Amino acid sequence: MRKNWLQIVRDARSLLREWWRRKVSFAISLTITVAASLLYLYTFVGDRPTPIFEFVKRLELNALDTRFRYRPASYSHPDSRIVIVDIDQRAQEVLGRWPFPRVEFAKMLDALRADGAAVVGFDVAFSKPDQAAAPILELQRSLTEQQSGGAPVDPRLAAELDKLRREYDNDGELARAIQRFGPVVLGNFFLYSQADMEGISKQTLDDYANLLAYFPFPEVRALERQNAKRDRIALIGDFAPYSLVPRGAEANIPALTDALRGDYAATGFFNVEPDPDGVVRHALAVLPYGRSDNLDDWDFYASLDVQVVRLFLHIPPAQLVLEYGPVGIAAIDFGPTLRVAPDDIGRIMINYQGAVRTYHYVSLADVVAHSFPPGTFRGKIVLVGASATGIGDLRSTPYGGLDYPGVEIHANVIDNMLNQNFLQRGPRQVLWDLILIFLCGLPLGLWLALAKPRWLLLGLLLIVPLTGGVYWAFLRGWWLNFSIPSLTLISNVGMVALYRALVEEKEKRKVRGAFQQFLSPEVIRRLLQNPELVEPRKTQITVMFSDIRGFTTISEKLDAQELALLLNQYLTAMTRIVFANGGTLDKYIGDAVMAFWGAPFEEPGHAVSACHAAMKMLERLGELQAQWKVEGKPYIDIGVGLNTGVASVGNMGSSLRYGYTAMGDTVNLAARLEGLNKEYGTRLLVSESSYLAAGGDADLFFRELDLIRVKGKLQPVKIYELVGSRKSLVNGSSNGGSGDWPARLEMFDKGRSCYNQRRWTEAAAIFRQMLERWPEDGPARMFQARCQNYLVAGPEADWDGVYVMTHK
Repeated sequence: MRKNWLQIVRDARSLLREWWRRKVSFAISLTITVAASLLYLYTFVGDRPTPIFEFVKRLELNALDTRFRYRPASYSHPDSRIVIVDIDQRAQEVLGRWPFPRVEFAKMLDALRADGAAVVGFDVAFSKPDQAAAPILELQRSLTEQQSGGAPVDPRLAAELDKLRREYDNDGELARAIQRFGPVVLGNFFLYSQADMEGISKQTLDDYANLLAYFPFPEVRALERQNAKRDRIALIGDFAPYSLVPRGAEANIPALTDALRGDYAATGFFNVEPDPDGVVRHALAVLPYGRSDNLDDWDFYASLDVQVVRLFLHIPPAQLVLEYGPVGIAAIDFGPTLRVAPDDIGRIMINYQGAVRTYHYVSLADVVAHSFPPGTFRGKIVLVGASATGIGDLRSTPYGGLDYPGVEIHANVIDNMLNQNFLQRGPRQVLWDLILIFLCGLPLGLWLALAKPRWLLLGLLLIVPLTGGVYWAFLRGWWLNFSIPSLTLISNVGMVALYRALVEEKEKRKVRGAFQQFLSPEVIRRLLQNPELVEPRKTQITVMFSDIRGFTTISEKLDAQELALLLNQYLTAMTRIVFANGGTLDKYIGDAVMAFWGAPFEEPGHAVSACHAAMKMLERLGELQAQWKVEGKPYIDIGVGLNTGVASVGNMGSSLRYGYTAMGDTVNLAARLEGLNKEYGTRLLVSESSYLAAGGDADLFFRELDLIRVKGKLQPVKIYELVGSRKSLVNGSSNGGSGDWPARLEMFDKGRSCYNQRRWTEAAAIFRQMLERWPEDGPARMFQARCQNYLVAGPEADWDGVYVMTHK
């Protein structure tokens, strides 16, 4: 357990060192993350219209519209309790040109009442009297003036005119129909600009304001009663930056307004305010209005949607409460059954339930003529609006185009209120937005700082899960910001990749150029991550020396060009094997190759890697020998020596020239072992330290050869022959030839036992038998020769079985 913790600590330190080396890349990511967070907070949380950042907001709004367009139909659930009575082209064909006589609306209300409709809301305003009786009224006025002047007037004509006036009193008919129906909401609208009020007199605006004064928001309640007045004035001021403080209004004529008396009839504004790009995404639930310069005299007014929902839920006016506090509007309470939480100025994000005509439409002409299935309107909310060309209130919505009737926008808002399925945009969504910005910034920045350059652009693929997560949240009613996190991600990847390409990679190319001659690409890659590893230090490594046998004789048979080509082919093949097995090429010494494992990186199992590399070198040499034989080139064989131990490794040399190399006794012994191959007739010798370090690999098969004392050393060294892999032995071949290896090793061990016991005759006989069966066994031949020599002149009396090398 302690070792595990130490390893974790070492890994953490290594990671921190690597991160610190790439601190500039991380600083770029940090800067981008902070800038993106500030841009988000200023543009979307502050939510103040600013031309500078308007393009950022439009990007996000376009992304939101795309989500609506590609939302599956299974996630749209239009409320079947909402029906639209449409003033469409058919109504114009049947009822005549617009505006229709208001008696037609009276007939409509009677038809809806007869079918059991629950509430009727008008997305139209009746701000001027009906003109159907205008000629009759004008004639009555003319006769009255004549009578006042003394001219005789026929009483029968006067009576007939009065009868016609009552018959064509369409406003009166509509007023009586409203009273008969009961829960009716008439629409009004507010005027914001001077252009809207052009031609409207101050007296007319005052008259409209007086008519609206009957229908203010029933209950406006401050959360902090001690600051109620101050917060109320501040709330009215909050509408100003959005140009939502009305300068005037148009209301319904007095006859119709008087018909709305009672708790379950009302008027509500139907203003729909688009975003700066002209698309309607918000609904206004509340607006302040007053004609006085003193804001204390102003009232708050509910929208058509709010009033329709109140009447549908049978909520008395006293229970419809607008709550506000220091930060704006807190909620709209519809009694104990429903609570709607808009933003601080009463706006609500519309969660459209579908494209145009998602809700059920019925032509006004069909309603007036009772041409609809019975029960079509029973218990339902009926909204009356226009879609006909030339008179329709057509709007642009996230679904594109300019064909979405305003009345259907109100249907969506009412649906959202009744089912509490508004598009949610509040503190929780803001928190998640900031989390996404952070994730696309700092954690990604850490990875970008450490990743290989060729993988950097893969960071852009994170746009896929980001898009999926934002879209998944949208399907569940959350509007999460997509534009700022995606811009953070793209900027992060782009800027860090650019910096690393221009600065870091330039430095890496220098290191790569200096070390690619003697390090594998993988080792160079890791070295680039930590260049300090090339500094001189002592560490345990496995050193390998290999040398061509009889190279001088071979060189005499070839001219310089042929020799160079042959040597280049051989050294290239051997070097590739060293690199492929994670080794470091130290140098070429003429025809000799020196390499080592375990540096510049301390890796466990470097002795095993060295052993496998040596065996593969011999295997590859065999393939080259067959090729060269066909080409008529000389036969080349090599010897390999391996030794494991502590050595000094690093950049060494002079100030004028230096190289990455290894020095010390460990290196010297490896070189001696390579030379001993000629004496023992072997191809691959390893020291006892390498044997012990690689002994954990079950595929390696060793033969213990001898105990030797090299020149200049007092301590003897046990040496082994790396015969080959167990797989090769099963196949009947190895680095030492072919044959029944279990039997051969058994005889060899028996012969060595006799040799160590000074039983020279028996030992010589055993080794002779071995050579009869396996004439290529070099160690058996060498030991037989020693036994023959010892039979002539035995070793010293204190001989301990150690063979002393008298040459290098």
